[in-house]
Amino acid sequence: MQNNFDFEGITSKAYNYLKEEFSYKYVTLRHYRSRWLPVKEYMEGHGLKFISPALCKDFLLEFYKGRTHGELTDNEKLIEKSVSVLSEYLTTGSVERKYKIRYLDGSIGLAMNDFLAYKRSRCLREMTLDKIESHMSSFNFWLFTNGICSINNIKHHHIIAFIISLDPDKKSLIHDTLMDLRGFFQFLYEKRVISDKIGSFIPKDNYQKQAKLPAYYTEEEIEKLLRSVDRGNIVGKRDYGILVLAAYLGLRASDIARLRFENLHWDQNTIILRQYKTGKNITLPLLPLVGNALLDYIQYGRPKSEEQYIFLLVTSPFLPIRPPTIAGLINRRFSYAGFKSTTRRHGGHALRHSLVKELLNNKQSLPVISEVLGHKNTTSTRYYIRIDTESLVQCALEVPVVDPLFYSQEGGLLIS
Repeated sequence: MQNNFDFEGITSKAYNYLKEEFSYKYVTLRHYRSRWLPVKEYMEGHGLKFISPALCKDFLLEFYKGRTHGELTDNEKLIEKSVSVLSEYLTTGSVERKYKIRYLDGSIGLAMNDFLAYKRSRCLREMTLDKIESHMSSFNFWLFTNGICSINNIKHHHIIAFIISLDPDKKSLIHDTLMDLRGFFQFLYEKRVISDKIGSFIPKDNYQKQAKLPAYYTEEEIEKLLRSVDRGNIVGKRDYGILVLAAYLGLRASDIARLRFENLHWDQNTIILRQYKTGKNITLPLLPLVGNALLDYIQYGRPKSEEQYIFLLVTSPFLPIRPPTIAGLINRRFSYAGFKSTTRRHGGHALRHSLVKELLNNKQSLPVISEVLGHKNTTSTRYYIRIDTESLVQCALEVPVVDPLFYSQEGGLLIS
């Protein structure tokens, strides 16, 4: 998208995008529009005619007034979120579920960008790189609001104060941030940007990630989810196609977003693609239900576009849909169908787990399930087996009966 827009024009487009893409109600849309007005007042107060992502960032810097996110009032947090949404739309023409503006400005930001380039050269996944960038951005913004604008001015107590400012309930965020900060300062030391091994003094925590039991839905519940989609409009046709790909083929959001016309082999009734997460080539059957859903969307719901990606946004300029948007729409479809997130997790992975549960019910072998999911080996697939409780029960051993005299022993001798 271009860099400069008039306020009224771009906020109207953003309003329509949120209405069409997220199906927000009027009250929610009205709140967004009202919380964009402080930006307009900021523009008028500074004699600015055009709005841009940089202007939104400058507004938020002045808006914070040296405070951290946690020090904002509830209403101020909503304004921050709304302006971040607007900035995201200005930058990309779409909106993801995460609304934070990345702040990698200044000399410290330049060093962080060098660190990110180094990490990228190590062929890390985009998801991992995005997390590192988020942690660096949060730290840089905290430093800026506390008047620290040079690498050499960062001290050990600054890092501790920043960590303390994070949400104490988000243990994994604190753990990952500590790890990335250690890596950042080690990188600076090895590049001789700093002379002290400050990274070695960053504390370690005892956080251990606990794998959660995968959430899954029965075949009847999946059918209920699909029936709840109104396929009489372009949004419904698109979302239905995405849902059946996730539910019946187990595709991740990253692969659905990157699905191209060249991946569809109608003459062979197959979908052939290279998985984004694993880099593995997989061939999946183009099931009649899936094929019909894709044809319905392509012929009667997809905007006219030269894009080779199949799934597009429903608002101009009709850009390819992105994985976070897919994850968001799947969550919303679960909610619209009456499923509560308090009992089971929603999302694409829940549909993927549900497919595994169905394959296990049909007595499919581990290698077959691994191939369907596109795993490099069966080690990753074993994680899903925990949802097959019926089979696990059959593996349980009976507890032998214990002689009552056992409980009257002390030190191996019977008590007389």
